[in-house]
Amino acid sequence: MVKEPSSACLTARLDGRRVPAGQNEPVLADMPADHNPRFPMNDSLSRRGFLQRTGLGVVTLTAASPLMQLITRAANAPAAPGGSKVRVGKVYFGHPHPGWPSFTVDLDAEVKRFEGYFAQLATDLADVEFVDGGLVQSDAQLAAAKAKFGSVDGILAVHVTMGCGPFIKRLLETGKPVMVFFMPYSGHEWHIIAGLQREGKLIEALPSSDYRDLATAVRPFRALHRLREARVLHISQAAADARYCEAIQGKFGTQILSLHLPDLQKAYQAADAAAASADAERWMSEAEKIVEPTREEVLKSSRMYVAMQNLMAEHQAVAVTMNCLGMGLVDRGMGYPCLGFSRLNNAGRCGVCEADLKSTMTQLMFLYLTGMPGFVTDPMFDLANGTIIHAHCVAATQMGGLDQPAAPYVMRSHLEDGKGVSLQVRLPVGQKVSMARLIGTDLMLFSTGDAVDSPFEERACRTKLTMKVANPDRFLENWSCGLHRVIFYGDHTRDLRRFCRYAGIKVLREGEDDLRNEPGLEWETNVHA
Repeated sequence: MVKEPSSACLTARLDGRRVPAGQNEPVLADMPADHNPRFPMNDSLSRRGFLQRTGLGVVTLTAASPLMQLITRAANAPAAPGGSKVRVGKVYFGHPHPGWPSFTVDLDAEVKRFEGYFAQLATDLADVEFVDGGLVQSDAQLAAAKAKFGSVDGILAVHVTMGCGPFIKRLLETGKPVMVFFMPYSGHEWHIIAGLQREGKLIEALPSSDYRDLATAVRPFRALHRLREARVLHISQAAADARYCEAIQGKFGTQILSLHLPDLQKAYQAADAAAASADAERWMSEAEKIVEPTREEVLKSSRMYVAMQNLMAEHQAVAVTMNCLGMGLVDRGMGYPCLGFSRLNNAGRCGVCEADLKSTMTQLMFLYLTGMPGFVTDPMFDLANGTIIHAHCVAATQMGGLDQPAAPYVMRSHLEDGKGVSLQVRLPVGQKVSMARLIGTDLMLFSTGDAVDSPFEERACRTKLTMKVANPDRFLENWSCGLHRVIFYGDHTRDLRRFCRYAGIKVLREGEDDLRNEPGLEWETNVHA
């Protein structure tokens, strides 16, 4: 991605004049002209009933139909900016007569075996370019390998036999993050890694009998690389804090670009009506039921999604966060971004509420590290059953992974003002989940728990997930840094630990560590995200 040689916190202002509310409103072609635009608030419609009431139930969707093509076009957001390949140095360490794993070892056969593993992982490693350092058995071969690694994002060293400790230590002279992969019985050099870490070296060990963990080993390198290429759109009345932007770019390379209400209004008015209609049709046809929102409100929300797509494409951004309620979007004749945020999160990009850059950066990191979308939440505690209830009006429907089936959802209004459209998603349960938030550039709040319920409760934000934790009292005693946390499905402790070592981030375990005297945490008592 080409980046502008400008300051970390960019501000873009387009011409953007205010357009009267409702101008150029998209319409669904099959909607009866005399349709009543508002249903009673207590009229819960099934998907079939809604489509029948609106006249959409008679549409036949074939693959070749113009409407189906529009739906496909709306469902597939413009591809994220074409990032460059993640460059990973790859080297094998071994001796022909090591003692372990045996007296003699056919090193060429060992390398061939591992190269076969890498070939089987080609799909998982499609965005990775390996820089081959070859088999190292001598200091001269190590020097030749190191000379190739000047521009790599990290180095993957495959430990083949015992007796390679000196090679591992000298590889660290490159200054690049190093991951050493050990299969069982290859030897004992794993035992020096902790000592090197105490010296501040950028090194991690991944001992595993599963060759698929060779792909796991490069995840931190991918995340570091992608963050350097990433650009975030911050849309609000005021520009993002310049010091924060500069710190983020200085640490990770990520640029934050500030847009304002006139920019958003201009993009909204220019949004393609047909694409918005197709997106609205898809949301309505796939919903379990539709409660408060009207046809017009769904269309406005989809139009906002198309507008956000266009802004992200124009500015080569992979994430957007917006002061949704604070800018009075609905009162200005526009839709809320909730549906668009859900669509973006399902597509492997980031849409985050409330112009919350901390949560946006957290979500980006985990997306690049684990491939999982995030759920930014307002947590609540229930000591009666040892749980934290996470609630918000924006949730991806594919929280279990971008390749997983979508969870069912109900279309609702936004809870806090009864306007616009948001989703009430039935999130998966019976799984491990992780909770995190990046504070500044050097601290990561992190914990894990179990997803035990996704309540459909009328109180609090529309989508909710109940997370059972081991020590809720410790969470309460140490809660800092605002309200928001970000939930990701899966236990990502290992991946996060490796990434944070390379990135120079201290992991603070909420619910376990005593954080009350930890420098760098924010303890302001005003309520803020």
